[in-house]
Amino acid sequence: MAKSTLKRRRSTATSRKKHSVSPLLASQVPAAVRAFCAPSGTARFAAGKRLCATAERHPARVYPHFDAIAARLDSDNQIVQWNAMQILSRLAPVDKARKLDALVGAFAAFVRGRSLVSAVNSIAGLCRIAAARPDLMDRVIPGVLAVERATYRTSECRNVAIGRALAGLRTIASMVLHRADVAAFVRRQARNSRPGVAREAHSLINGWQSDSGFAKVDRSAPA
Repeated sequence: MAKSTLKRRRSTATSRKKHSVSPLLASQVPAAVRAFCAPSGTARFAAGKRLCATAERHPARVYPHFDAIAARLDSDNQIVQWNAMQILSRLAPVDKARKLDALVGAFAAFVRGRSLVSAVNSIAGLCRIAAARPDLMDRVIPGVLAVERATYRTSECRNVAIGRALAGLRTIASMVLHRADVAAFVRRQARNSRPGVAREAHSLINGWQSDSGFAKVDRSAPA
């Protein structure tokens, strides 16, 4: 292997290591939650990243603070809102008290809002919740599909969000491919004006059609 190639690979690995966020110890979580829930200050953002990393790998450490984090969905700072969505959705696997049931509507409201980044975070969160909580599927899926009717700054923003919805649906494909509403949505996006979105839709269709559970959609019916 050429020295220059090896050097580049080592540099990339070092860069990734520098940017990785390590999870918090259980004893560190309460202080991080207090920092995240502060009314102002940039410390909230670093705390949010650490809590998200912890919720991803050790959700039980963060779950006792669910209510405090959920309150941040109403924050006047969008970054705090995005972090709250990311953290809460990662707590779905340990949501024994079914607290997320009351928040599906709040997540879906971000999809219908005017902020593209908020919508993208919400869509990812909803799909993450659905993967861990299939009992919420009938409420989650309409929230994700609402992206098609959302009004963002431009129609291209909506197409970007639709692409993220398709990517999210791919992660729960085995759980949703039988649904007529999902199949119809994916087929419509095969005609999306954004090439990358249309390709993603075609990829899903081609993959899903080989599965006997893929919903059959009446092509003569209005989409």
